[in-house]
This record gives sequence, C-alpha cells and structure tokens, in this order.
Amino acid sequence: MATSDIRQAIAKTGTALAALVDEALLSHEPHEIDEECEFEEFARELLRVLTSHSDALAPAEDDT
Repeated sequence: MATSDIRQAIAKTGTALAALVDEALLSHEPHEIDEECEFEEFARELLRVLTSHSDALAPAEDDT
C-alpha cells in the first residue's frame, strides 16, 4: 500500500486483515461442534479485537 499517512495505512491494513480472517473462518473445514479448534478461537478473538477498535480502522472523512 502506497501512503505516507500512518493512520490511513493502519486503517487499510486492519480492514484487509479482518476481511481475510473472516473469509478464512467461512472456508474453514467443518468439524464436530464440541471439538476445540485453536484456529477458530484465534480468528474469532482477532475479529473481536479488530471490531472493538473499528473507530481507529475507519478512514477519516477526508481520506475517502
């Protein structure tokens, strides 16, 4: 990504990461419902953190 604005770079990277993790969760192979899955646990926690900081990931009005 070509930008000299660190806030814009963080916002774009965070948004892209959230999209990739969400896509990975959707394409993750199914398994028993009660079976522990470290990937799912990690991915859901990562999405939770990214969502909780969504205001920092949103581009500023003048960036659009």
